[in-house]
Amino acid sequence: MSRLIQILIAAVIVMGGLQWLVPRVAGSLLAHQLGRLDHGPKPMVAVQAVPFWALFSGRFQDIGVNAQNADLKALNVQHIRMNWSNGKVSMGSLEKGKLLIEKPGRFRATVVVTGTALSQFLAKKGRIMHPKVTIAPSGVSMSGRIQLGGTTVPLDTKGSLVRSSNHQALIFHPTSIDGLNLPVLTDVQLFNLNTLHLPMPIGILRIRLESGDRLALAVGN
Repeated sequence: MSRLIQILIAAVIVMGGLQWLVPRVAGSLLAHQLGRLDHGPKPMVAVQAVPFWALFSGRFQDIGVNAQNADLKALNVQHIRMNWSNGKVSMGSLEKGKLLIEKPGRFRATVVVTGTALSQFLAKKGRIMHPKVTIAPSGVSMSGRIQLGGTTVPLDTKGSLVRSSNHQALIFHPTSIDGLNLPVLTDVQLFNLNTLHLPMPIGILRIRLESGDRLALAVGN
């Protein structure tokens, strides 16, 4: 075997190794940065960039993230599945622990939250005492106690979940209290994406109520 062929084979092996290694190093850096937003278990991050040296300028074809039991601003999220394609980040900023996005690309994520988690989140906010949120495909119910005219009164409502006009907030839209139709609807904000201070603007795309007391939110840009 000629020396030139040996060098070419060695180069292919090295390049193949770097193609395997470099995206994984970038994924580890991203997982560390996401840990600043998500205080739960470390998320799984997979980066796809061909050729691998595109990552040196921050470009990539696809980033996939799977996170279980994430903690976002005191809201426990059962599962997050994220896909981010054809974007660009600043690798220099990422190495310094900051996520700076130079090209947003296409971002989509599904966030699954339980009624129990929403109940605990509302309890921490303190607007409703002893809140209980129950989610079913047919609708959402919320019970607890609220201050009304200086008096604590029981609250038992049923309604739906909608997004705000700017697509940033998840809103509970009650249609009845104690089984009586409401003449005036009073919305309750459950969560606002703005509180996360995300590095790029995203909004709520779809809301799906599932069995098993679960809510699935589709978010993206």
